[in-house]
Amino acid sequence: MNVTQTVIIRLLLVLLLLAPLCAPAAAAGASRTHHSPTLALHEKAEDLYRTGHHERAYFIYVNELAAIGDKYAQYMAGYMWLNGQGVPRDRVRASAWYRLAAERDSPEFVAVRDQLLESMDEAEREESDAIYLRLREEYSDLVIAMAQLREEREQLNERRTGSHLSSRSSSYTIIDPRTGMSMTRSEYEERLESSMQIRLDFIAGRLGIDRVEPDMSDREFAALSDQVDAYLDLIDDRQPPAPR
Repeated sequence: MNVTQTVIIRLLLVLLLLAPLCAPAAAAGASRTHHSPTLALHEKAEDLYRTGHHERAYFIYVNELAAIGDKYAQYMAGYMWLNGQGVPRDRVRASAWYRLAAERDSPEFVAVRDQLLESMDEAEREESDAIYLRLREEYSDLVIAMAQLREEREQLNERRTGSHLSSRSSSYTIIDPRTGMSMTRSEYEERLESSMQIRLDFIAGRLGIDRVEPDMSDREFAALSDQVDAYLDLIDDRQPPAPR
């Protein structure tokens, strides 16, 4: 299967609609300038790709962008495996990356995923399943959301239990490590809880479970993690071959 340069340009436009899940400001409606580092990485990777520096472009797509949930970068990793650009030609591995890129059901990514999978025999599709599951464990939206949620829970617990913040007074000034903004402890906790709720709503929606609140206990959080792990072990993005 060959994917034309026209499709690549079209998918680059899709990038503007698929902000990485990990950017807290994306869900909060922050200005576009907050995403300039990510956009700069895309421009660098695209320039490297266009000028034939495929190994360097692949490194950025996978290690800098795919790792933060960027679906276009995950697509490009698959495209480069498919065409042997910077990596050995391997259409099975390409299909696994395409499947990861399509996990938000964007029509463009679903189309290239399905086209490649349909061209493969069942043995290849089963090999794709195995690689896809390994990629999901590292790069899927759910894994990234859970990692961010875990970090935010730790930050919130540190603020609430730290000896230097033992008073319940809201007069303490805190510097948000993510933005550099100063705020009271209450404001900081509210911001963290709001960010956590956004991630929890996403996770609950993907798992098909009831809404979960940020003040969950450690046991409840462990149970949620187990549910995510169980979900990631499922193959639910391809149809079994039609009987002959």
